[in-house]
Amino acid sequence: MRINKNFSIKVKHQLREKYKLVIMNSNTFEEKLSIELTPLFVFVFITISSLFLIVLTTLIITITPLREWIPGYGSAKHGQKIVQLQKQIDSLNRNIESYELYRQEIQQIFLNEKIGEDTTVFQTIEPVKNKEKTFAFSADDSLLMQINIQGNNTKALDEKVVFKKNQRSYTLLFTPLKGQVVSVFNPLENRYGIKVISYHHSVYATASGNVVYVAKGPDSKHIIVIQHPDNTLSLYRFKGEVYVKHGDIVNTGQLIGKGLYEEMELYFELWMQGKAVNPEHHITF
Repeated sequence: MRINKNFSIKVKHQLREKYKLVIMNSNTFEEKLSIELTPLFVFVFITISSLFLIVLTTLIITITPLREWIPGYGSAKHGQKIVQLQKQIDSLNRNIESYELYRQEIQQIFLNEKIGEDTTVFQTIEPVKNKEKTFAFSADDSLLMQINIQGNNTKALDEKVVFKKNQRSYTLLFTPLKGQVVSVFNPLENRYGIKVISYHHSVYATASGNVVYVAKGPDSKHIIVIQHPDNTLSLYRFKGEVYVKHGDIVNTGQLIGKGLYEEMELYFELWMQGKAVNPEHHITF
């Protein structure tokens, strides 16, 4: 016990002994600076300095923007933004794949599909030539034109401009959905079809043809493609029920689908000879 007490007294005495730190000129031995230090003072100074540096480093990491430069230590908002951007990239990739498949299907339809003429031909009207005038008319022509043709007023008839065709004449295309056109055809803005809004829910085939494509797009909308004779094709996209399947033969005005909501939205494209045309130039909506 006495030995421990003597050792404690000796240690305390050594910690409190003063040491002189002198800085002098090596040539003249002139004393430039001198500091008296004790081991206890040096220990306390180093401990307090270390604690201060630890606290300062912690504050820099937790408060200042410098923490974002530390690997693995980022902002929670940045993490959420990265996750959101990753989801958007995945969604865009899925859309690109879907539209690429859609483009390939359209291209395959124009290049490879063949339809039997015995099952999908349009209802045609053979032109009847009039011996007196070199133009044709049918029962679908206007009543005024038929009266002029059958009458004797040749002056009034000569003043009319009549569009003459050398090829066969088709009946008018059937309106797929009667409603209001809210998005018009504009190829310059990559709009190759029109969008129709209506409170009617039934979607009809615009002409006789063969159903060559039925699928559900990434936006949960059904896509129906019908190929008609003379390299004409119609496309319908809407949300609802589909009443046809791939390979079906449909007639003009046949019900092919129906919407499920109060307001029906139909996207419609019309292609002729491999080119998109304005449906409003051929169909009355």
